[in-house]
Amino acid sequence: MENGNQIKDLIKDIAVLKADRNTSNQVHQRLDDAITRLTDISAGIKSMLAVHEEKIRRVDTSQEDLFSILEQRRREWEEDLEKLHSRISTQSRELREAIDQVTNRLDSRVGVLERWRWLIIGGAILLGFILQASMDMNIW
Repeated sequence: MENGNQIKDLIKDIAVLKADRNTSNQVHQRLDDAITRLTDISAGIKSMLAVHEEKIRRVDTSQEDLFSILEQRRREWEEDLEKLHSRISTQSRELREAIDQVTNRLDSRVGVLERWRWLIIGGAILLGFILQASMDMNIW
């Protein structure tokens, strides 16, 4: 009977080993599937990283272009400001010169008018003296 028990134990052990082998095969199949999925995910992540790196490169390039444009606009603004300052200075100087010319012309005209006024007053005084002298002499 002992042989019979040993055979039964061997049959049980073989059945257990077959079940373990089946379970092990299922685990290996699942691991293979997981590795395949991880490989696919890794490839997807690599392509996403490449896309994001390209986007980052474009943003960096865009920022550099933007900074370059801003610097160019700043220089142009400074040049325009200098031109405007120069124009204002020139216009101010020309206006001052024109005002000085008008003032000089007015001063000379007023001077001429004042001379005429003094001449007329002097002539009137002279005429008054002459008339007075002639009245005193009874020339009239």
